[in-house]
Amino acid sequence: MPTLRLALAQMNATVGDLEGNAATISRLRTQAAAHGADLVATPELSLLGYPPEDLLLKEGFIAAAQRKVAGLERSSAVPPILVGTVAEGLELAPSGDSRDDADPFDRRQERPRIANAVAALDASGVVAIATKRLLPNYDVFDERRYFMPGVGPHTIVNLQGVSIGILICEDVWLSNGPAAALVSEGATLLVVSNASPYAMGRRAEREAMLAQRARELNVPIAYVNMVGGQDELVFDGQSFVVDATGEVIARAAAFREELLVVDIEAQAGSVGVEMHATKSHNRDELLMPRIAEPLQEVGEVYEALVTGTRDYLRKNGFRSAVIALSGGIDSSLVAAIAVDAVGAAAVKGFALPSRYSSDHSLSDAEDLAERLDIEIRTIPIDPAHMALEGMLGGALDHEVRGLTEENLQSRIRGVLMMGISNDSGAIVLTTGNKSEMAVGYTTLYGDSAGGFAVIKDVPKTLVYQLCNYRNDLALELGDLAPIPETVLTKAPSAELRPGQRDDQSLPPYEELDPLLELYVEQDVTADQLIERGYDRALVERITRLVDFAEYKRRQMPPGVRITAKAFGRDRRMPITNAFRTGAK
Repeated sequence: MPTLRLALAQMNATVGDLEGNAATISRLRTQAAAHGADLVATPELSLLGYPPEDLLLKEGFIAAAQRKVAGLERSSAVPPILVGTVAEGLELAPSGDSRDDADPFDRRQERPRIANAVAALDASGVVAIATKRLLPNYDVFDERRYFMPGVGPHTIVNLQGVSIGILICEDVWLSNGPAAALVSEGATLLVVSNASPYAMGRRAEREAMLAQRARELNVPIAYVNMVGGQDELVFDGQSFVVDATGEVIARAAAFREELLVVDIEAQAGSVGVEMHATKSHNRDELLMPRIAEPLQEVGEVYEALVTGTRDYLRKNGFRSAVIALSGGIDSSLVAAIAVDAVGAAAVKGFALPSRYSSDHSLSDAEDLAERLDIEIRTIPIDPAHMALEGMLGGALDHEVRGLTEENLQSRIRGVLMMGISNDSGAIVLTTGNKSEMAVGYTTLYGDSAGGFAVIKDVPKTLVYQLCNYRNDLALELGDLAPIPETVLTKAPSAELRPGQRDDQSLPPYEELDPLLELYVEQDVTADQLIERGYDRALVERITRLVDFAEYKRRQMPPGVRITAKAFGRDRRMPITNAFRTGAK
C-alpha cells in the first residue's frame, strides 16, 4: 500500500491580499519541501482570502487572481500543490443549483461566470482544476451570490500511485454527494480544502462528520482549514486527517498557522491526471503523527476572541487600542483579551467616572490596569455632564431626568473615547456583550461607539466563565490573575443612577441567557417558549425588547462571532417587523 506524505498548509490568509497570500503559500510550500512532502494542500480560496464577498464582482480582481496562480513557482525543488482560487470559463452549472436549464432571472449570467476552485499545480504549471459543486447559502455563507456550481467530471489527480480526489468544503458534507462520486470514479484518498469559520462545538462536529464519511467510503480523508480573523469571522484551523476507519491520525493546533505534515497510507490508484513528484527524498522513516490536543470549550472561545481581535487590528492597520474601563466585568474581559492580542504596550485604558460612579469602580479599574501592566488615565465627566444637562434642559424646558440623563453620560464617554481615537489613531474597543445587545441594554452613540465590539457575541454568563478561565490560566503559569476578584463578585451595574444594578432592569442573567439562546439562536417563537414552561409575562417582555432593539444592533460595530448564530452575518431580522407571538 503506497504512503503519501501530505502537508496541510493551515494558513492565515488576508482577503484581497493576493501578493501576501501568495507569499505565505510559497513559504509554507518551501517548508513542506524541507519535510519531504509529496503534496501540499492549502485552504479554500487561500489565494484570495475568505470570504472575498463583492470583490468577486470586480473583473479586475478575478483577472489578478488568475495571473497570480499562473505565476506560482514551477520547480521540481518544491512539491506539487493544491491552491484555493477561482476559475472562470470552465463548465459550470448555469444557475444556483446543478440544473441544465438557464434561469432567465439569474442576474449572475450578466457577470463573469466563476467557480470556487482548487488549482492543482506541479513543476509544469496547472494540471487540473477542481470546482466546488455544493454552494452553501445559510448562516454566514452567501456563495450563490457569487459562484456557479461546478458540473461535469470530478477532479482526480494521481501522484506516487495514489489517486487523489479533490473536494472543497461543503462538497464533503453531503452523504452520497461529490465525495462518494469521487471514490466511485477511483479516488483512493480525498483531500478537502476548507474555510470553515469557528463556532462553539464546530471542531467536534467536523471530525464526527468526516469520520462517518471515511467509514462510508473506506478511504482516508485529509481536511485542511484556514486560520485567523476576517472581519467578524474567525477561522480556527484544527486541520486533521482521518484514516479509512474514521480514526483521527493527525490534527493541527487551534488558532495558529501551522504546516501539518502526515504520512497517509492509501490504496494504490491508477486514475486521474498525472502529477509529477518533486525530487526524490529519504523515505526510510515515517513521520510520527502530530495530534494536537483540542482545547476545552471556554479556552477555545477565549482563543477565538484573541485571534479575531488581533487580526482585525493587524489586518486593518491599527497599531493600538483604547478601552473605557468602568471597573466592571465586561470591560475587564475586553482589556485582558486586547492585551493578549496585541500586547500591553499597545493598549491604554481610560476611567471616565461620573457623579454616580462608586469608589470601588475606579479602584477596580486601576487594579485591573496594574495587573495587565497597561496605562490608565482618569477623565471625570461631571463638568461635561453638567454643561450638557443645562443645554439640553433649556431646549426641553424642563430638567433632564430619567433615561435621558442616564444615556447622556454614556454618550459623553463615547464622544471622549472617539476623540482620543481621532487624536491617537488607536481603535476604540467597545465592551457590550450579547445579552445586552439582544435586549437593547446599550446606548446608541454611547457605550456602543467604537471600532470593534470584542464580546458582542458572548452572553453575559459566558463572560464570567471566560474571566475565570483567564485567571486560572494565569495562575497555572505562575502569573498574577489579571481580573480582580472584586470585579467577579460585585453585582453588574451601569452606574448611571444612584444604586443602579442590572437586575433592576433585567432578569438575572442565569435566567435571561437560556431564554435568549432559544429565541435568538434557535428561532423558537414566544408562543413556543411559553409552551415550554417559561413565564408568559417574562417571555412577552424579553421578546419585545429583542425585537425592538433591532435598529440598534444594525448600528453596532463588527465583533468576533463565536456562536452558531451571531447578530449581523447570521441573524438578519427586519427592523420594521410587525410579527408578534405570545399574546393570545
